[in-house]
Amino acid sequence: MNWDDADDRAWLETESGVDELVADSLLAEDTRPRVVEHDNGLLLIVRGVNLNAGKRPEDMISLRLWFDGEQLISTSRYPLRTVDELARRLEEGTGPATLAELLMELIEGLAERTDELIESIEEEVDELEAALLDGADRELRDRIGQIRRTIIVIRRYLAPQRDALARLSTINRPLLADLDRGRIREQADALTRLVEDLDMARERGGMIHEQLLTRLSDQLNTRMYLLSIVAAIFLPLGFITGLFGINVGGMPWVETDMGFWWVMLLILAIGAGLGVWLRGRRWF
Repeated sequence: MNWDDADDRAWLETESGVDELVADSLLAEDTRPRVVEHDNGLLLIVRGVNLNAGKRPEDMISLRLWFDGEQLISTSRYPLRTVDELARRLEEGTGPATLAELLMELIEGLAERTDELIESIEEEVDELEAALLDGADRELRDRIGQIRRTIIVIRRYLAPQRDALARLSTINRPLLADLDRGRIREQADALTRLVEDLDMARERGGMIHEQLLTRLSDQLNTRMYLLSIVAAIFLPLGFITGLFGINVGGMPWVETDMGFWWVMLLILAIGAGLGVWLRGRRWF
């Protein structure tokens, strides 16, 4: 069901048979991954990767599930590949044979696509590390910032989703008798591993960012240093040319044709002397 569709909302509120509290949870605009035991059923809220055109995968779609042993109702605002694929298989007669198996395949399908997303993130972090070895630029810094934001958003949902599945594996109710608790624990463990992978990718991204900032800072300091040296060399030379440009009597070499060349020789000698002096002090 699409919780943003007026007809679907009306069906959930009046014809689905769920009570008002459950209907409100299925239709809530903002949700967080969790599992809630209700009178005669179970409410499970999870997140799936957004693979819709024009959307970012990290903008994970909320999927709300109500399971009471007789029906399994799912609601979301946007399409989810896992849900669409299961619906297609059910229509073809090749889908799960029980509601418990359907619930399990939903959970596993969402985890599988999340795993693919995190693998792509790790590959991108590897590419950033390789790019850093080739050189540092501001475009690389933007890419690092984007990948770190992506990791933060995904982890925000995966950590509570891991906790929800871990709790689901411990619930002992008759309606969950057919549920394979071993598979649920396996999915909770898989989410734990994914969260750890995200934490590792975030730390690697932080290290790359620090190395990039250090390299950019070194580049800036080197350029400023060279400019300072150039300024130090040309400051006395500029003084000399300015001094010889004053329009007063008594200027040396005014009456000789070699005056200009004497000034040039003096400037070259002072410039070379300054260069030797700066080199001797290991300033460059």
